[in-house]
Amino acid sequence: MLGQGTRSRGQATTEHILIVVLVAIRPIGVITAFGNQVRGPFRVAIERLGGVSDSKPDSAIARSARNEVHKSLSSLKE
Repeated sequence: MLGQGTRSRGQATTEHILIVVLVAIRPIGVITAFGNQVRGPFRVAIERLGGVSDSKPDSAIARSARNEVHKSLSSLKE
C-alpha cells in the first residue's frame, strides 16, 4: 500500500516538472526564431519594469517586424 502512494506522488512531480520545462522552453524558442523582431519589445518591457519610463522601441526593428507580419498574413491568404 505504501509503495502505490509514493509512486503516484513521484509521477505527479515528474509531470509538473515536464510542464514547467515545456513552458520555459517556449519563450526561448520564440525569441530564437524571431530574433531581433522580439528583442526590441522585450528590452522596452524590461526597461519599463525596471523604472526607465522614457524607453522606446527601435523604430527600424518595429517596422521590420510589421513587414514580416504582413508578409506572413498575406501568404496565409493565398
